[in-house]
Amino acid sequence: MIEIIETELSQIEESRELYFSSLPECQECFIEMLVNEGKYYIISINSQKAGYVITSIDKFIAKTPEKFLIEFYLQDRFINQSEDIFSKVLKELSINKIYCKSYDALLLSSCFLKSMPYKVFGRLFRLSDSSTKYHIPQLYKYRLAEIDDYDFLLSQGDDLYDTPEELKDLIINKTITLFYLKDELVGCGYKIPLNSKKEIFDIGMWTNPKYRGKGIATYIISFLKYECIENNKTPICACAKDNTYSMKALQKNGFISKYNLIEFENNL
Repeated sequence: MIEIIETELSQIEESRELYFSSLPECQECFIEMLVNEGKYYIISINSQKAGYVITSIDKFIAKTPEKFLIEFYLQDRFINQSEDIFSKVLKELSINKIYCKSYDALLLSSCFLKSMPYKVFGRLFRLSDSSTKYHIPQLYKYRLAEIDDYDFLLSQGDDLYDTPEELKDLIINKTITLFYLKDELVGCGYKIPLNSKKEIFDIGMWTNPKYRGKGIATYIISFLKYECIENNKTPICACAKDNTYSMKALQKNGFISKYNLIEFENNL
């Protein structure tokens, strides 16, 4: 008998470690943000713990009440039952859509076997060449954002942040660096740790519209990349699939994209 039992995040942490170790790449920052806002379920088969599921509402990008499945893990000995388990998860938890990292073989296969319609949602980048360098020290003044900067940054428009709450959290956690030319803000850099060990950082940037097309995005990514490398940390990146502006800045800095974030739709 297959049971889907709601639980706390702490109760699936060990299973999540097994899940991450089964993947060829690390977790994505966007997905982990959804995990923190999610609901957590143990998959039980005949009273044995077989795996887990995490669902969430995407208030950052989609901003709809639809329920997304964002993680689906089974121990190897239950993989042959994955189609039946996945079907029960979709039905019992009323899943509307799935966010799937293209390197997550089990979830990807489960969605394809149901012939779900899909679209590429984002491009996932990893560092291939660490030798490229596009920032000149002291070309721009920079400092960490402080809570007193919140109202000003909020006023810059929602392409700088996904939600006001997220912006405040990023400032409080000291993950935003502000870059200035003289006294004018030209851009922001984001450096967000993916786990408590702070070994891997998701980096990104925002450029003041007035200064776009002047190489500032490339400069900021280069700055953040080397800040990671010099501290023995690993930088990773992601962007929307049609954001050519960001993709060029990442590619110039030695990042390549072999994987995607895919959005599947459950119409069954």
